[in-house]
Amino acid sequence: MEEVLSRIENGTTIDTIAGELAMNRSTLLAMIEFLVDEGYLERVEMRCSCSTRDLCEQCRGTDTGSEMAVYALTPKGAGMVERLKS
Repeated sequence: MEEVLSRIENGTTIDTIAGELAMNRSTLLAMIEFLVDEGYLERVEMRCSCSTRDLCEQCRGTDTGSEMAVYALTPKGAGMVERLKS
């Protein structure tokens, strides 16, 4: 879990994390949901720069789906990553 938090802090994508950790994508997504539930991560709501309600293809890019999610560390998650660095 610490490795996942550290990589998310660095802006690494879900697919890259799964590959680097030799982890099934669905297992990683379950772990991320657990980290959200436990207060280490939060899902960040994305808005289009073109002012529409959701991320449109123009703003998110054509290589990502409409289900795109962005996660950020909470203070609790940042504290765990900081403890790992020391």
